[in-house]
Amino acid sequence: MPKQINKVVPADIAIEGDAAANVAYLLPLIRSSEHEDSVDRSPWHSTLAGWKEKYPFTYTPAGPGEPLKPQQVLEELNRQTEHIKDNVIITTGVGQHQMWAAQYFRWRHPRSFVSSGGLGTMGFGLPAAIGAKVGAPEKMVIDIDGDASLSMTAMELMTARQFDIGVKVLLLNNDFQGMVKQWQDLFYDKRYSGTVMRNPDFVKFAESMGCLGLRVKTAEELPEVMAKFLATKEPVILDAVVEKHEHVYPMVPAGKGLHEMELGDLKIDEPHH
Repeated sequence: MPKQINKVVPADIAIEGDAAANVAYLLPLIRSSEHEDSVDRSPWHSTLAGWKEKYPFTYTPAGPGEPLKPQQVLEELNRQTEHIKDNVIITTGVGQHQMWAAQYFRWRHPRSFVSSGGLGTMGFGLPAAIGAKVGAPEKMVIDIDGDASLSMTAMELMTARQFDIGVKVLLLNNDFQGMVKQWQDLFYDKRYSGTVMRNPDFVKFAESMGCLGLRVKTAEELPEVMAKFLATKEPVILDAVVEKHEHVYPMVPAGKGLHEMELGDLKIDEPHH
């Protein structure tokens, strides 16, 4: 049996073989909700909805004079694009920003959230955004990225400028390799090794390539700067300077089960299954 089967979650039924071929075999066996013999999934959907209501994603917003929380930035992006979600494609790099993007930006259509998933390909966001914009020039394409991840492929902004590809980079900048820092915070007594970033001035970096560079540091200025970021037709970086000690949850520590995930301040009183 392939080692990936039962690696993390025990499988009730293990199907070995080419995924494309096997899915093609399985699809005709799935009964739609209109089928007379279909399974009533409403109790399960109700359970899921109850969990989402009882245990929403939470964070403590920044107070006066405090650095922005990355979640605040994404909530503002989500709010200002609510009326054009059909016309928005999101890409991401790899790290905390990737997780927050999935949690706080609500997308509605397949192939409108382009991410490398668990492959760990830092630097994926900007090239993917350029490709998406070339493939769908009528769409607004936004790369939600982190400073460490963007730094892997930031030079591709010149490609966007040279060929007038109007991609947008929403940079959650915490001056750290944030996801690795989180592990170092939680499991290695904050012994930071190789995670502190010495970043360029990303506004000047964008401008040096003939692109628009914007920066936001406070909640008060966030709506106005976000609106400008979304309105421009030019390649643009919005450098959102955010709290560097914020953690993203839930997360599963190495070697632990899904019932042993880290939840931060959230407490769950559901039984384990």
